[in-house]
Amino acid sequence: MRQSGLLGLLAATAVAVALAVLSTLGGPSTARNPLVGMLVLPDLSSQLQTVDRVTMVHGTRKVTLKRDTDGWQVEEKNDWPAEPQRVRRLLLGLAELRYIEPKTREPRLYSRLDVEDAGKPISKSTLITVADDKGKLLGDIIAGKSKYDELGGGNDGLYLRKPGDVQSWLASGSLDLSGDATAWLDKSLLDVPAASVKEAEFIAADGRNVTILRGAAGEKFHLVNPVPKGKKLKDADALDEPAGALVSLELADVEPAALFAFPEKGISRARFTTFDGLTVTVDIAQQSKTNWVRISASGTGAATAHAEAINTKTKGWLFALSDYKTGLLKTTLSGLIEPAKSS
Repeated sequence: MRQSGLLGLLAATAVAVALAVLSTLGGPSTARNPLVGMLVLPDLSSQLQTVDRVTMVHGTRKVTLKRDTDGWQVEEKNDWPAEPQRVRRLLLGLAELRYIEPKTREPRLYSRLDVEDAGKPISKSTLITVADDKGKLLGDIIAGKSKYDELGGGNDGLYLRKPGDVQSWLASGSLDLSGDATAWLDKSLLDVPAASVKEAEFIAADGRNVTILRGAAGEKFHLVNPVPKGKKLKDADALDEPAGALVSLELADVEPAALFAFPEKGISRARFTTFDGLTVTVDIAQQSKTNWVRISASGTGAATAHAEAINTKTKGWLFALSDYKTGLLKTTLSGLIEPAKSS
């Protein structure tokens, strides 16, 4: 009898301990939390059009998105335009978050969900703050780990916590918070279709140049430079890639032109001329092991407006490009030719 009572006591104790652990970790509760199903940021969802500023702090990294008359900008990148669709997805994602299930209230367990206080070097959480143009707070959360729907039904979740609140939550929805300030930039620069290019000239820092040319649209490019004896073009399309260097040109990074004194000598230069009268010049100089480019344009006739649009966007800025695009803009004769096969 005593043994039976002892076993019963041990079983009851085990159940109590298990329930306590479940409660700590945000497991099932006998009483439904009134926040379940509610919007996490109700003020934001009703005032999306008034949002003027979004700040994200992740560890020691900070990204600030602010609205201007021309659209969204990235403050940490000297107010270069932000990628509008990504900002839109972020705001809609924040506005649609809904509480699903309460999780841990224990600060020592926050790190399991990445919902610890943000702003410390070791923090994996992201503090997101949203305000209007008068500085009024429209909402803030500490965003943690994502919980992806393994069945692919689109029912993704996000662990989060409100600043100053000990209760953490699993919420429905998802947010793309990846990357630093550069990842939020609008990376599109310009687009000059290869089919429109009449001539492209590439001048190396040592003064040696390569020029490719064609007489009419649709014709094949030919190399103006004489091909050294015993050499030949690598293939019939070897000139097409450098001619298309400005197709869908995107930046990898951007800085004000005042970043450093751009040299006027000893730089690489690429110049493209189109059949409709547009000329785009790209100067390339190295600073701190990064190739920075300066872009300018001129135009005649129908190309005048296109040139003005390019200059409006690029004047006063320096851009880092992908290695692939930079390589095309620094095309050399040796890169286009190879030994001819002996007969």
